[in-house]
Amino acid sequence: MGMLSVDVLVTLQILPGFFSNCLFLAIYDSVVLVKRIVSLLSCADGSGAPGEWQRMLTSAGLRSIWNSFLLDANKQVKLGSEAPNSKVVHVTGSGGSRRKNTSGKGLMECQILDFETSDRPLILPAFRQLVEEFSDVADFLLVYIDEAHPIDGWAVPEVECNAFKIRKHRNLEERCLAAQQLLERFALPPQCHLVADCMDNNANVSYGVAFERVCIVQEKKIAYLGGKGPFFYNVKEVRYWLEKSYGKR
Repeated sequence: MGMLSVDVLVTLQILPGFFSNCLFLAIYDSVVLVKRIVSLLSCADGSGAPGEWQRMLTSAGLRSIWNSFLLDANKQVKLGSEAPNSKVVHVTGSGGSRRKNTSGKGLMECQILDFETSDRPLILPAFRQLVEEFSDVADFLLVYIDEAHPIDGWAVPEVECNAFKIRKHRNLEERCLAAQQLLERFALPPQCHLVADCMDNNANVSYGVAFERVCIVQEKKIAYLGGKGPFFYNVKEVRYWLEKSYGKR
């Protein structure tokens, strides 16, 4: 009965955010549909007719959003608590790593807290400018988790011809290859390490990443816990935290 009560409370906690996300996707799809109709009406000969319509509000999308809220509600991390030392895999081509073990398949395993240096804050993840400005006082780690929008799952409409086309990760090698594409595309600064979550998604579950999340670990404790992405993913708060602790750059 106690477990049932907990499940009901978690569901009630999730529902408002879940429905607001669904409403956003419904509005997005409606706007795209109106634009397509206007485009079709303005091109009587059909020469400028748009391609296939790829909706965002789908059954796969609903499952993905619901699971992201479950991850957030059940995350292990709390502000001020011990930081989970999740197991990850180093991605070839990214910044150097520390205390790695080689797995049977040649993949270099490590743990998140391996990247923490003394009392320096460990920030995961962050953008280029933030990394370059504060790398003298902080360590930076980007953890690539389960792909949010695989082409064989909840895919998003392509906004550019060279958009990422990544399938669901079937093994750790595929996940690391996808992370390498990220590294090649955005050219992360050398001060930022890049690792991939293991196939049991232990980092994603422990930190409740739920698409994306910023977290600061200092002396193995959670010093800052950002909101659930993408709507509450706020790098400005991280900059404020760093400037308050170490001064403006």
